[in-house]
Amino acid sequence: MIIILGAIIGAALGELIAYLFPGGILARVFAQGITPGLDPPATLDLKILSLTFGFTVRINIASLMGLLLGAYLYKQL
Repeated sequence: MIIILGAIIGAALGELIAYLFPGGILARVFAQGITPGLDPPATLDLKILSLTFGFTVRINIASLMGLLLGAYLYKQL
């Protein structure tokens, strides 16, 4: 939970930096990232039941730094 929370806080800080410094090098470094996942979601239609599977994860430098900080803090506990 601490590690996921660290990644979420890091991603939020990355978005804040991109908002405060639009178009600058800080925005490019901290806000841009990769988005692996299923887009569009996959659908399995069984005629009586339809299941939709999908997820995306947005990874950037700030979220990775938050993830690593969360892992470090978890190890210290």
